Amino acid sequence: MSPGLGSTTVQSTPLLSVMHRTPSLDNLVDDILLQIFQILSVQEILALRRTSKRYYLLSKLRSVWYVAFCTEVLARHLPPPGPSRALRALPSADLEHRTLFALSLEKRWPRSSPKVVVSSRKRETVDQILLIPGGTQVLTVHGNKVVYWLISGQPSAMQRLQKVGEWSSPSGDTCRVVKDMEGQGIIAIGCRDKPNKHATVLSLALKPALSKLCDYSLIPGTVAGISRHLLFLDTTSEQDGGGLELLDWHAQTEGTALLPRIPDLFGPFLGFVHFSDHILVAWETCISAFPVPDIPAQGRIVIAHTKVFMYSEPISSPVAFTTCVTRGWPCTDAPTYPPSQESPSLTIVACPKGKLGRMALSMLIPLGNDDDAKYPCRFPYRLLRLAPFVPGVLGDIDRGQECTQICMGSSGRGLCVFGREVRLCGPSLVYIPPCEMQFGPTFETGKAIYEIEASIDGDRVDFDEGMGRLVVAKGNGGFDVVELV
Repeated sequence: MSPGLGSTTVQSTPLLSVMHRTPSLDNLVDDILLQIFQILSVQEILALRRTSKRYYLLSKLRSVWYVAFCTEVLARHLPPPGPSRALRALPSADLEHRTLFALSLEKRWPRSSPKVVVSSRKRETVDQILLIPGGTQVLTVHGNKVVYWLISGQPSAMQRLQKVGEWSSPSGDTCRVVKDMEGQGIIAIGCRDKPNKHATVLSLALKPALSKLCDYSLIPGTVAGISRHLLFLDTTSEQDGGGLELLDWHAQTEGTALLPRIPDLFGPFLGFVHFSDHILVAWETCISAFPVPDIPAQGRIVIAHTKVFMYSEPISSPVAFTTCVTRGWPCTDAPTYPPSQESPSLTIVACPKGKLGRMALSMLIPLGNDDDAKYPCRFPYRLLRLAPFVPGVLGDIDRGQECTQICMGSSGRGLCVFGREVRLCGPSLVYIPPCEMQFGPTFETGKAIYEIEASIDGDRVDFDEGMGRLVVAKGNGGFDVVELV
């Protein structure tokens, strides 16, 4: 059964009624009928295909589902499900599955029920788990070893888990893996706790599995992230305060650009994100905006802050970001559509330092035209504090549950883990006093949608917004793949 097909409600529509009342419709040639199919909604296509064998066969043609996928998923800015591939390479059945699944997930989000679809049988302690964008590739870290798994099978059907590759640290140190949320299967591996060690950039999209793209025998600091052509290194342990140091792994040069930290003012490094042609770095007390630098081939350059925003209260890990705008289809052969928001906002979700049982939310929103004209700047945003999220109202504060993980997609779909409880969030309109509305994430209160076996540290849960799928490391070893159905 196609994903979501069983839950798709077929309703009679005025257009279908007219078509059924037209006695000459069956006399039209296939080319004309195909043009009609391409302007129907998905519900109308599914209804019409049941009326005759000819319409059934026409409804299975690739051109019908290519148009449906583009208009119903990409044009509406829904998170596209499944691994990204060139659209021209997707067959008709795949386009149909992705379209129906995206619409079904949008309809039931976030009122979904969790279902464990497959589990790893190997009872080996998992130190870190990652679900690669696309929702079919899983990485698990076991000390100095990284294992690459592939989930196969259609959603809502039987799933299989296959081990396809393994990588071991050359130094024998415990590994930390970071993934590029915008790249197609690009990851970086470094040492978890020891600075000034090695770093390796690998591809999951090439063959053989875990193909090496770039290798650094010695890097400053520790690996903090990877985004586009840049490898981010946390050098805040250096005596001069350090900051976030950038390498151009694509060019494989040795030069770096430093996004500096002011130690007495900024506090520890917590996270970063690309936003509005800038790199935003979250520290304990503030968030600073830097222009995206050109990395020199040799030596080090220091990048000046464009703007610094101070929080109303210090924050701590974990931290996550979302614009509530879907990134869309990453391949170049996809049609382009106007953005859902001309000037999107950015929501920063984190834990308030020293406060259990809640999450702090802040939002960077565009300056109004009057403010921008009065105070022109290269980063025209202001920071607002939003109401904190308290799961289950006051009961969770009394129990002192700690938020151990926050996973956010660009669309605003995401999850957070409080103690053993997993809660979902989704995009919605947020009121900004006195008279403004912005899209931001809203977390579900009340009963959690999923409960893990035991309270675990961070990096043991991950999430894919397009598939509505999460992976959870288990306390006794191994992991579960959970679908929201």
